[in-house]
Amino acid sequence: MRHIFIILSLIITFALNSAASRRINDVVIAIQKIEKSVVNIRTEKIIKKTFNPFFNDPFFNDFFGFERTYKTQSLGSGFFVKNNIVVTNYHVIEAANKIFIIPYDNNQYEAELIGGDKLLDVALLKIKSKKRFPSVSLGNSDDIYLGETVIAMGNPYGLSNSVTTGVVSNTKRILKSKNGFSIFIQTDALINPGNSGGPLVNLDAEVIGINSAIYRDAQGIGFSAPINMLKRIMPEILKYKKIRRGYIGFLVEETENSNLIISHVDKNSLAYKIGIKRGDILYSIEDIPVSNKKAINYILRSYPPGSSLKIVIKRKGDFLKTKIKLSSFPKNYGIKLLKEVFGLQFRQKGDYIVVISTGIPAYIKKGDILIKVNEKDITSINELNECVINNFFNDMKFSIYRKGQIFTILLNL
Repeated sequence: MRHIFIILSLIITFALNSAASRRINDVVIAIQKIEKSVVNIRTEKIIKKTFNPFFNDPFFNDFFGFERTYKTQSLGSGFFVKNNIVVTNYHVIEAANKIFIIPYDNNQYEAELIGGDKLLDVALLKIKSKKRFPSVSLGNSDDIYLGETVIAMGNPYGLSNSVTTGVVSNTKRILKSKNGFSIFIQTDALINPGNSGGPLVNLDAEVIGINSAIYRDAQGIGFSAPINMLKRIMPEILKYKKIRRGYIGFLVEETENSNLIISHVDKNSLAYKIGIKRGDILYSIEDIPVSNKKAINYILRSYPPGSSLKIVIKRKGDFLKTKIKLSSFPKNYGIKLLKEVFGLQFRQKGDYIVVISTGIPAYIKKGDILIKVNEKDITSINELNECVINNFFNDMKFSIYRKGQIFTILLNL
């Protein structure tokens, strides 16, 4: 009888353990490995507005208006990538006066913005504490299977982690955004605004994406920025507080049939040395088809100097594949390009720069004063050079002062 009792006890114990093991699946194990690295992010913004209780016309604000100051708060998520460094979306912390992070220990720590990029929607934060926190393992977003299970994690309220699961439905979804162009991993794992900035995780407990909630109208679809983009730009932000632009060595023109024709190749560039020629059609960069300058601008944004790019060009019906390594821009390249393309030359006069030569006199004349480029004040030749480089393959809105009037001219490289 005693032997029968022991056997029954073993059978019951085995059955209970078997039931428990079915509950602890690959998703649960991956979450347990990474949950302590996911954080809540809270920001405070101070808004100042002039309030006029008597007149609707803003003209009277100077006489009867008074200023109101109030705080707004927003919530998001992030995750530790090393020690006390946190990754999140740029839009989560944009224009914040104060940033607070709540990690797994439920303590609130003030953080500072190291740097980031609005176009790529990525920011790096640093907690003001010497305490070390557990960081995630970064995977390879170029090695993702369609249909593989992924986990979208976040910490929207600072109380506990929020988790949704789904599968990868597209590895490189190209979408138009308010900034022009974006590339995402698309999943059916739901991502709400509070989870924005949190990690997208595979079953090996590796982060393969940064969750984004900028497309709130999407139903049943989640989007995450590929983690390889972060891996390329993170050393740049940590060292320079920004992402330096990589020099590719050629210019393109958009055609009516959505082709990009290479219009100029710098003779001292690597592009010239590897055989890229004027008149070639730029077909794709990093296996992503490109048909407009905004697409190139977005892709190149995450490839700093030293990065290598796969490029496909079309020449007389043949597709030619090559690789090009980006370098730093040559000294004063932006200024030289304005002269070469538009015939524009400038001279410093006090706190202003003045046009001393122009190849487009119908728009910009000799003697004009350049005030701004893309709403950024320009007070030196060096600032102008940097603006041109930062807006490569993008529109540049020049604000010109002439005889008491301000004119706006749109230029494009």
